[in-house]
Amino acid sequence: MNFALLLQSLQREYFSPSYKIAFLNAMELRLRAGVSPGKALRAVIEAESHPAKRRDMAQALQALEAGETVASAMVRLGFFDPTVIAILTAGERAGMSAAISAAVTHLQVRQSWFRQHAVVWFVLANEMLSVAYAPVLLYTEILPWMRRTISEPTAPAALMAYHRDMQIAQNLTTALLVLNVLLFLFAVVNAYRVRRLLAAPGVLMFFADGSMSVGFRLAAAMLQSGVTIEAAARELALQAPGWARRYWQAVNHQLESSIEPAQALLQRGVYLEEQSLLASHANARQLAQTCNVLSDGRAYRARRARDLLLVGATVVTVVYVFMTLSVAAWIYLTYDATLGAGLEALKNGF
Repeated sequence: MNFALLLQSLQREYFSPSYKIAFLNAMELRLRAGVSPGKALRAVIEAESHPAKRRDMAQALQALEAGETVASAMVRLGFFDPTVIAILTAGERAGMSAAISAAVTHLQVRQSWFRQHAVVWFVLANEMLSVAYAPVLLYTEILPWMRRTISEPTAPAALMAYHRDMQIAQNLTTALLVLNVLLFLFAVVNAYRVRRLLAAPGVLMFFADGSMSVGFRLAAAMLQSGVTIEAAARELALQAPGWARRYWQAVNHQLESSIEPAQALLQRGVYLEEQSLLASHANARQLAQTCNVLSDGRAYRARRARDLLLVGATVVTVVYVFMTLSVAAWIYLTYDATLGAGLEALKNGF
C-alpha cells in the first residue's frame, strides 16, 4: 500500500511556486468578474492546457460535483500547503477574493525568501570554502612542494635558518587551520543559540530578521483573510521559516495555555520597539496592520544585515588568502632565486 502511494506521488506532475501563484491569480480575476468561487475554480482547472496537470487536478472537480466546499476541493488539488488551505478555509466565511489575495501574498513571500537566502548561502559557501581551502592547500601541497623545489643552503648557519623559517611557515599554516576550526565551531554554536532563541542574532541578523519578516507578513495575510490569531499561530508554528518558527511556536504554546494574544505575542525574538506595537493592538485587523509594519521593518534590517554579512565574509576571505600567500611568498623571497615562475604557479593554484 505504501509503495502504491509512493508510486502515485512520483507519477504526479510538478507544480512550481510560480504556477501556484498564477493559479490563484487566475481564480481571483474570475472572482472580480463576478464568477462564484466554485465556478472560478472549475474554469481555471478546465483552462489548463497540460493534460497531465489537468489529470492530477481532476479530483478537485469531482469534489465540487460531490457538493464539497471550494476550500475542500482545493485540498484535493494536492499542491497547496496547509497555510494556504487555512487561509482559503477562513476565506469562505470572510470573503474568498480577499483570502486568495492573502494566499498569493503567502506564496510570493515564501518564494522571495527562499531565493534571497539561496543567493546569500551560495555566496557565503563559496567564500567560506575559499577560506577553508587556502591554508589546507598551503599545508598539504605548497609547503611540501617548496621543500622539494627550493635548493637548501650549504652553509650551516644558513641551513639552520632555512629549517627554522620553514618550521615557522609550517606553524603559521597550522595556526590558520586551527583558527578555521575555531571559527567554524563559533559559527555553529552561535547559530544554534540564535535558532533556539537563546541569544541575540548578532552576525546572523540577516537570517533572523529575514525569517521574522516572512513570519510577520504571513501572519498579516492570514489575519486579513479572517484566520484567527490562534489558528495563524498554530500554522506558523509549523510553516514559518527559520528563526520565526521558534517564535511562533512559543506564541502558539502561550495561546494554547489561554494567555491573552497581546501577552502571548511578547516572546523572545521581538525587539523592544516592536513589543509596544504588538501589545497595543485592539483587534485582529489592527494586529494584521501591525504585523505588516513589523514585516517591513524587519525586511529593511535584513537587507542591511545581508550587505554587512557579505562584505564581512569577503573581507575575511581576502585576509585569509592574503595571509596564506604571504607565508608562501616569504619563503620564496628569502630562499629561492626563481621567484617569478614560482609565484606565478602559486597564484594559479588559487
